[in-house]
Amino acid sequence: MIPWFLLGGVTLLFGPGLFAMSLERLHPAHRARFLGVAFLTGLFVVEAGLVLWAAPVMLDLAGMTDLAAVCRRMLGGFVPGGTAGGVGAAVAATGLAVAAGFGVLQVRRAQRSFRVESIVAVAQHRDDHDLVVLPSSRPLAYSVGGAPRQIVLTSGVVDGLPPACVEAITAHEMVHVRCGHHRYLSLAAAVDAAFGWVPPVAAGVRDLRLSLERWADEDASLMVPQGRECVRRALLEAAMAGAVPTEVTGFGDPDMVARRVIALGDRPPTRFSGWLAVAYLVVGAGVVVTWATVGWAARMSVLAMVGTGRCLL
Repeated sequence: MIPWFLLGGVTLLFGPGLFAMSLERLHPAHRARFLGVAFLTGLFVVEAGLVLWAAPVMLDLAGMTDLAAVCRRMLGGFVPGGTAGGVGAAVAATGLAVAAGFGVLQVRRAQRSFRVESIVAVAQHRDDHDLVVLPSSRPLAYSVGGAPRQIVLTSGVVDGLPPACVEAITAHEMVHVRCGHHRYLSLAAAVDAAFGWVPPVAAGVRDLRLSLERWADEDASLMVPQGRECVRRALLEAAMAGAVPTEVTGFGDPDMVARRVIALGDRPPTRFSGWLAVAYLVVGAGVVVTWATVGWAARMSVLAMVGTGRCLL
């Protein structure tokens, strides 16, 4: 069971980076969702596999030999690597959880630091977000999730760019806050902190961040009069502002901006089709089966250990 758990989790983490080109024509909203599901499930399955691997060995070392025996039976009687393997799995599971948690914490701290307080600038309160204009000559635009959700523009953007570009930029940031893209960024940071040293995973994380920006571009194009060309022009104008930290949703680094400009100059991506509906069904079924399997294994292990503990008493 353990090797299959780990193999499945690693496949989900590595797959997006290895097969990104096959999703190139997919609408970035669907692409971001698929990447997010793959990363979240892969991270969870790998962590669960390591915990299950470590559990019988750690129980043995703690003197709970009967519980360890029950745990081994639940795993088919096979624990790879013996004691050394179990201890290594425990260390890896702890390190993975700490690294992923640190990545999420880092993003949330950054988002809090970019939130603008009411004493700094006056906010326009709208239905689902606050629009804040900072008195700064530096052209800058970004959005912050959470409560309250904010779209932050500087006076350098509002006063220095044409009104159509400002409208497109605001629409872009509005998509970020309405679609909860800050949650995807937290997930990307968790995966990057835990497995970012592996090139395919790093490529997949970058693709997820790019997909979020392109998602906002495409949806914003439906909200402005001149469509994709208006967003493209606004993006070129805003590129002069420099990079926006990846912990908040903004217009991104120069390479990301270049790829988005090229994409906006190409034909629109596929929004929906029959095969995409099938793909959602297959992915959804796979996720349900995977999470149900992990949940069943954890529940049965706990029940077996609780039952053994009662017998010992």
